[in-house]
Amino acid sequence: MKKKALFGALLTCVVAGGFLTTKAFAQVEGELSPEEEIRLVQEFNRMLAEGVNPGEIWYEVGKEAIKKYNLDKCDLGLGPGNFKGAAAQMPRYFADAGKVMDLETRVGWCLQKHAGMTPEQVQKFVKTCWGKSGNCMSEYDAIIMYLTMESNGYKINVNLKDPRVKKMYEIGKKAYHARLGPWDFNCATCHAGKQEVRIRATRLWSIDRPGEVGKAVAIFPKYLVRWGLPMTMHYRYAECIRQMRWPEFVPHSDLGVALSAYLYGEANGTEIEAPGIGR
Repeated sequence: MKKKALFGALLTCVVAGGFLTTKAFAQVEGELSPEEEIRLVQEFNRMLAEGVNPGEIWYEVGKEAIKKYNLDKCDLGLGPGNFKGAAAQMPRYFADAGKVMDLETRVGWCLQKHAGMTPEQVQKFVKTCWGKSGNCMSEYDAIIMYLTMESNGYKINVNLKDPRVKKMYEIGKKAYHARLGPWDFNCATCHAGKQEVRIRATRLWSIDRPGEVGKAVAIFPKYLVRWGLPMTMHYRYAECIRQMRWPEFVPHSDLGVALSAYLYGEANGTEIEAPGIGR
């Protein structure tokens, strides 16, 4: 009852537009100090101990957005509107689109087909809260949160026996290890190797340490304390690519699908537990 009451109060604040201005979620201008980050993380740990994950609020908003944008007609691979466990089996091949898609790319396709959006409108919708913090509510982020959480408890099961999916997996693997940009960086710069790597207090996961990639991707969308917002996987790709000074990442691109095929393929067998929480 305590969890339900507290969650209901937080959701009411969201609807009223005041959720992200409460003490725990106050918008902070500029970079957070290490002390402020620690304080916020402690506050979130307290809430988690009470059974409340702030990221779950986006689930409720997403549930309504599914209806608003006619996404109950969207087929994620198990039939229109059948979302339980569907995200756990993506990326996968979709005959109606003639290509392999991950969850976010499929949602973009369905927004065009069932909500009448143009590709340009979808891109704008995806980026509603990109580069923002505090008082921003993205229905797109909420949709992805809802659909992912409908697979909570299911194990990731990307069908790498499908040659079309395996091809995207191999492309993603090459992209992950490709060195580009003025700094000659790649994804493996931070997320590969047996030796532990840290950025400030954050221990970075590695594709080469058993089980770590699964633990990393199974909690996306991930609620970020410093932003007071969730981050979807394609936003994560975009931020990593920006930081590496690669050419700008385009959401729902083949690159995004390929990276998802590789990472989620490597994470097969890991149970989905979204949303995670990070600094």
